[in-house]
Amino acid sequence: MYLMLSEYLDHLSCERGYAANTLEAYERDILEFLRYHENRQVKLYQISRREVSRYLGELRTKNNATTSILRKISSVKGFYEWLQEKGTLRDNPLSLLELPKRRKILPKVLSVSEVSRLLNCDQLCRQDKVIVELLYACGLRVSELASLPVKAVDLDGGYIRVLGKGGKERLIPLGAVSVAVVREYLSETGLQGDDPLLVGFGGKGGLFKTPLNRREIWQRVRDMKHIIGREVSPHTFRHSFATHLLENGADLRVVQELLGHSDISTTQIYTQISKRHVKMAHRNVFDTLHTESDN
Repeated sequence: MYLMLSEYLDHLSCERGYAANTLEAYERDILEFLRYHENRQVKLYQISRREVSRYLGELRTKNNATTSILRKISSVKGFYEWLQEKGTLRDNPLSLLELPKRRKILPKVLSVSEVSRLLNCDQLCRQDKVIVELLYACGLRVSELASLPVKAVDLDGGYIRVLGKGGKERLIPLGAVSVAVVREYLSETGLQGDDPLLVGFGGKGGLFKTPLNRREIWQRVRDMKHIIGREVSPHTFRHSFATHLLENGADLRVVQELLGHSDISTTQIYTQISKRHVKMAHRNVFDTLHTESDN
């Protein structure tokens, strides 16, 4: 179970871009839950709603604040949901627990000019530009990008074939800029067929056939902070992809399909960002007009 926890924390770090202190809190909460049941000789797959209720009672007897209890349960619930997605566990004993809804924090997005600044930056090597293009222009998850073989990219047809969560396949269009960037990269590296699209560099030949893993891609993106002067993660590009599509009139169902979301409610958070953008644009125009008329 501890190996699975390590994989889960790696998932939160690489795909969600969670900060180190947040990961430590998740690890501490989940370990406390697992060790409590371990001491009671109850295995992970044996934990029932009754066991969870007993654990909640234990937390209350230790005078944990309500907010702390909610955080601990939320951490464990997310772990169980991830295990269900992977097919490791069938049942989630926390699924029917009703917790007070917390205010959703809107995901951070980049502006189009910030993305453009990255793509046109001379400091980025061609491979880094491929990473930015596919994360942003295709809205890929970092795990999807890391596992992408060259043969999944159809430059002539202008699309890529992506294997997402739960083994679900989807086709994502490639724009002209993306096609050009990837074509130049493949011409330069000579990668083809079953070769991973993103590979490590070094050694005598200058190129390894070992694929970049999620953590390496995440670190490469994180290092781009100095170019635009703000924190950035692979998921930032995915958020920006969805938001910019909606701001330019894309249908919510289309965005859901491109992102590979099974539930449209997951996609709807981007409409809130889009509405905020519209309000700001409206305010900037009409406040300016009123200011000028007053003068």
